[in-house]
Amino acid sequence: MKKLIISLFAVILVAFNAAAQNNFSLGFADSVRSGILKEQRPLLIYTPYQGKTKSSYPVLYVLDGENNFRSVAVIVERLADMGLCPPMIVVGIPNTDRSRDLTPTTVASNTDGVKNSGGGERFLTFIGKELIPYIDSKYPTTPYKILMGHSLGGLMVVQALVHHQALFNGYIAIEPSIWWDKHKVLDEAKEALVKKTYTRQTLFLALANHMESGADTTTVQSDTLEQTQLTRYNIDLIHHINKHPENKLRFAETYYPNDNHGTVPLIAAYDALRFVFDYYVFPRDSGHAITNPNLPAVITAHYQKITDELGYRVLPDEPLVNNLGYYALREKQFDMAGKLFALNAHNYPTDANPLDSYGDYYLAIGDKKNARLCFQKALAIKEIPETRAKLNSLLKNK
Repeated sequence: MKKLIISLFAVILVAFNAAAQNNFSLGFADSVRSGILKEQRPLLIYTPYQGKTKSSYPVLYVLDGENNFRSVAVIVERLADMGLCPPMIVVGIPNTDRSRDLTPTTVASNTDGVKNSGGGERFLTFIGKELIPYIDSKYPTTPYKILMGHSLGGLMVVQALVHHQALFNGYIAIEPSIWWDKHKVLDEAKEALVKKTYTRQTLFLALANHMESGADTTTVQSDTLEQTQLTRYNIDLIHHINKHPENKLRFAETYYPNDNHGTVPLIAAYDALRFVFDYYVFPRDSGHAITNPNLPAVITAHYQKITDELGYRVLPDEPLVNNLGYYALREKQFDMAGKLFALNAHNYPTDANPLDSYGDYYLAIGDKKNARLCFQKALAIKEIPETRAKLNSLLKNK
């Protein structure tokens, strides 16, 4: 685990240094007027595209945006680049009154000095009725949405899961403060997780180390210290979820013995997204190699699984299939190369690149007629100098 944490910090550091050297800011500011909260709400936005795009993207909403947005956006960008999750829009929601918005019930007095509590339900109404519609109207979004929160933000993630189930597909609760108001949300979660069905919904729960030396996650359950109540109540919730698999909630929890409440959000965000999208990465086993004569069908089935999980159509990744096609060409697996390039050309009929690649396949097998047709179709979509040169060479030697 230590090696993984160091590697993740290195990725974040390199990304931030690169941004500074190139005078590049990760994301940009936006805002939305809330009639429900009666204020202008600042937003932080990361998009995986620049300028216009033909694609649409899932959205990850991040609470405590002023603290968590940048690190989460970098993680999303790197995971997407490596094919471990879909490219996503990240929406950071900075606080204007944290104790008001991130507490679901009013507590008159408490040991943490929280004042003006109990506006959480209005805050979730703002997210559902104003923020999400605003993001959907301004940015190219898909229906798939995730809510991520830490501490009191994690409390609101559990509150949303219990009382606003339809708002999100994925829920990431990092050290959720479910001790709030005599663990009221915990009690409500136990009831909901028995009565409700969470088909194709996901919860990841992260816990850090609050225990004294010598204690562990088993002995702490009989502890009565205030400093361990967050751990105790979350372990109680974990046990309850694991006892009720019939609700279909896809659930994972991770305990981080070497992290505390303040350090855990970074590593937990990475692990959470790896879990939420554990079905997304294209496997590299023999069944997914060019030696498998059924590879095109295997690819199609893999992306059908992704389609089913996300709830909208996801085509096989064009660069992935293209690279496999060229690899097959280099290995003289001409029949497989033709099938892969044909799959891409079928899935992306208005994209010039798959047609250009299909033309390269026909050149490799000596079919100049079909190569010429592919290059002509590609150039009818987009003028590509390399494609033009290949077509001119074929016409010259016709």
